[in-house]
Amino acid sequence: MASAAEAAGELAAALAEVAARLRPAPPGEGPDAPPPGEGGAPGGRRRPAPPPTRRPAPLPGGLHDDSVEAAEHLVRLPRAALLVDGYNASMATWPDLDLVAQRRRLVAALTELEARCGPEVVVVFDGVDDGSAHPARPARRVRVEFTPGAVEADDVLIARAASLPAGRPVVVVSDDHRVRDGARAAGANLVGTAQLQALIGRSRR
Repeated sequence: MASAAEAAGELAAALAEVAARLRPAPPGEGPDAPPPGEGGAPGGRRRPAPPPTRRPAPLPGGLHDDSVEAAEHLVRLPRAALLVDGYNASMATWPDLDLVAQRRRLVAALTELEARCGPEVVVVFDGVDDGSAHPARPARRVRVEFTPGAVEADDVLIARAASLPAGRPVVVVSDDHRVRDGARAAGANLVGTAQLQALIGRSRR
C-alpha cells in the first residue's frame, strides 16, 4: 500500500512531466522547426523524438462507449490500468452507507473485479488513510491510495493517467467532469460509475 509520501512524490513527478510537455519549446525546437542539417540543431544533430501520445483503446464494432459491454471489454485488455475515482464511485453506488463502509465495499468489489477480469486497479480517495479501506486479505493488484495534504484525488487521477506508458490501455472511472476531461486529454478511455456498478454486479454473480 503506497504511503502518503510515495503518492505525493509520484504526483509531483507526473505533474512535472505534464508541465514540461506543455512548456513552449525554445526557438528552433518546436514541431515546425526545420529538420536536422537544414537550420535545425547545431551541427545537424538529430533531436530526440517526442514521446508517443496515447490514444483511447478502440472498441469492437457495435459497442457503445457508455455500455457495460464496452466497459468489460476495456478492463479485460492486456495490461489495462483501471484508475477509480474512489468517493465519486462509492457515493454513487452506496449513498446510504457511511464513508468507512463505502470504502470497504468499493475495495472489496474492485478486488473481485480484478480477479475476474485482470486489470491493474488503483483507487484514489481524498484524505488521510485511516486503515479502513484495506481488504481483509491482500488484493493481488488492487492499490488503494489516499491524497496527501491539500491534493485532490482529481489531480492524482489525471496525473497518473498522463504518466503511464502511451502503449498501455488506461481506463478511468469517474462521473466528475474535471476528471473525465483530464483523462480524455491524456488519451484514456472513460467509464462511468453506472458502468462500474454493472461490472461489480457481474463479478458477484
